[in-house]
Amino acid sequence: MFLLVFFSCHSLDKDEYKILNLAISKYVFKELDPKAISDTATKYKVSGLEAISIIDSYRKNEKYTFTMSDTLVPVNISKDNWDALRQTYVFNEIENRSDKAVPIDFSKVEYPENLKKVTKAVKNENYVGHYTFHRVLFDKSRERAYIQIDLPKDQVRFGTVGLRLKKKNVNWEFEK
Repeated sequence: MFLLVFFSCHSLDKDEYKILNLAISKYVFKELDPKAISDTATKYKVSGLEAISIIDSYRKNEKYTFTMSDTLVPVNISKDNWDALRQTYVFNEIENRSDKAVPIDFSKVEYPENLKKVTKAVKNENYVGHYTFHRVLFDKSRERAYIQIDLPKDQVRFGTVGLRLKKKNVNWEFEK
């Protein structure tokens, strides 16, 4: 019984993989270049949003690579963020589950069709950067969750992003 409890605390569960896969599909992508958006808008005489759609349609067929940590690292949330989760969102996290790094079984990770994880950075235009994912925080109800992602340092959108999710039936989705 002890070993079962020990290993379940030190490995990812099915919901954690589902959330990790959702986070990868939403946040691992080639960053849009503001100059490319402007040039496309001018060339096709369209708005910036329409230019983004045009660029996205071109990119669907391109292959991109990225790197990511081989573990989900411990949660590192500021006091203000903790307070907001607990008070504003009435988030009462499961204790003693997110303070240790846990190795990722990459056979359970799904990548979008045009995205491939590589073992080391490849310095070319199709490399989108290095991502670090934190352990998933679950509300005690296990119907809500929070995950942090450290975005690549060499991108405009650099920094840490926190995503709130909720479980609807058996599927996880991002809160708006």
